[in-house]
Amino acid sequence: MRVMSWTRPCLGLDWSHSLLCLTLLLWIRRMNGLADFSNYLSRIITSHSVHACDGQPLRLHCPRHSTISIQSAFYGSSEARLCRAEPPLRTHNHSCSAFTALQKLLSECQSHRDCQLPVNHLLFGKDPCPGTTKYLHVDYKCKPTEHKRHVACEGETMVLRCKPPRVLNIYAAVYGRGLGQTDTCPSHLTRPPPFECLNHEALHLVSKACYSKQKCAVAVSNQTFRDPCFPETRKYLSVVYSCVPQTLLREADPDIFSSTSSPTVHTDEDVEEPFSKGSRRPDNSGAMMSNSLLTYAYIKEHPEMAALLFTSSVCVGLLLTLLAVSVRVTCRGQRLRDQRLAPRSLSQTLKCQEDEDDEEEEEEEDDDDDDVEGTESSLISATERKALYGWEEVTYVSEAAERAERIERREMIIQEIWMNAYLNGSC
Repeated sequence: MRVMSWTRPCLGLDWSHSLLCLTLLLWIRRMNGLADFSNYLSRIITSHSVHACDGQPLRLHCPRHSTISIQSAFYGSSEARLCRAEPPLRTHNHSCSAFTALQKLLSECQSHRDCQLPVNHLLFGKDPCPGTTKYLHVDYKCKPTEHKRHVACEGETMVLRCKPPRVLNIYAAVYGRGLGQTDTCPSHLTRPPPFECLNHEALHLVSKACYSKQKCAVAVSNQTFRDPCFPETRKYLSVVYSCVPQTLLREADPDIFSSTSSPTVHTDEDVEEPFSKGSRRPDNSGAMMSNSLLTYAYIKEHPEMAALLFTSSVCVGLLLTLLAVSVRVTCRGQRLRDQRLAPRSLSQTLKCQEDEDDEEEEEEEDDDDDDVEGTESSLISATERKALYGWEEVTYVSEAAERAERIERREMIIQEIWMNAYLNGSC
């Protein structure tokens, strides 16, 4: 008992140390997870810019659960000297660019997580500036896998909105008609063209109208966007966006909220969203992403409350663990007591049963003095009973044999008498 009393405090101390270490480990992992999530959010919210000179590789990279969305691309030479080996600019050729740069980047890197290209004029076709050092500059965003997509047909008004305090973040926008998409804004008058006719410059106009706003409206027409298709081809505007907390977007891009320039695209804050038969409502596939962003924004805005909630949850977990441990120790002690008391109670019950049996035997002896012979006969063992039964059977068989011999002798005597009488009569 003394050993157990000395070891119990040590066990409790080990439990407290292990719980404390577990709590610290969980807190450290939670902080690391929040830091990684913060980096992930900054990567998918902000716009990234990379450039590389001729002969160098250009790499575009996005974190997990996101893909590359090209915003703009420029290959050529300009007044900004980004390459060290660039010679002095000539007066007759101080700025030049390849018009196929955007299309090439879209075909090579769009919707990929990692992309690497060698910068060379052969990649973009004809050299726009022979004898001049050129560079490739790309602006892109990391589009999350969970996002929203909205499509509006030509002649309609596209309305995008987010619930406050979240605002719009545009990842991609294209105006025209894709190949094989006959169900999107169908036209019964003309057949769709057998090739793609897309205007990727619509992204700049839609971003200028809707970026960092809770609601915006864009008129889908050839007056707003350049017509990339043949005449009488029905086109549509497809926009990929997500709703992000305003505080995170302000931290990622603080200049956008200080600018007061009005967009050139038609917007209306109070316009009602006209959904016709050919348009599509935005789906709710980005709800999880928006909720996670909102949760992180709340934690960042209220760090004291988040720390209090985390500490309280840890305390509640510790209290529940201590309660479970105390219940287990109590049950184990009760079980040991029961095991110790069980032999004593068993011996007492056996003694009581023996005393009761003795008393019953004495009472039976006193009450049954007249039936001693019956009790003695009833107490004959089974072997003796079998011997008696065998002796009775033997005596019965011997008597039956003697009786049969007597009957046979009698019959023989009667037959001799009859024979003698018959012989005498015949003589």
